Amino acid sequence: MAKACGKSVGYVSQVERGLSSPTLKEVARFAEILGTNMLSLFADPPSEKAKSPVRLDKDRSFIPFRGEGTLKRVLTPNNDGALRMNVMHVGPHGSSGDALYTHDGEEAGFVLKGGILLTVGDTEYQLGVGDSFRFSSQIPHAFRNVGDAPAEIVWVNLVQ
Repeated sequence: MAKACGKSVGYVSQVERGLSSPTLKEVARFAEILGTNMLSLFADPPSEKAKSPVRLDKDRSFIPFRGEGTLKRVLTPNNDGALRMNVMHVGPHGSSGDALYTHDGEEAGFVLKGGILLTVGDTEYQLGVGDSFRFSSQIPHAFRNVGDAPAEIVWVNLVQ
């Protein structure tokens, strides 16, 4: 893995043990090397509930998202399918990171609380409660909470 992604064995070992956090670009490269979809690396482990069409509130989990001050709360059941729905919790001044990123698929969202500055390509959009969006994930994009209050966004990804 280290050789294939151009990183040191020590670094990859630290990532495996949770001592270092890879960038989204590195995670995408790891997934490519493993021959899987990047989002599958964040999926809950298989369980008896894996085929269920529902996910109870008590079974929801939070996943740290790239950047700082951002958590993703998984809403979709842990079953097969190309649709992933989450609530992004973006703390004050939290973001998806400094760099724009891309991946396969499409995404859409709806701002429930607070607001974010969404960058899609060369354009920035200031979004507040009740605003929504949709774009190809192959367009470089990023988001940032420029306010002093937390933001929550229902975020849907179609993984191709």
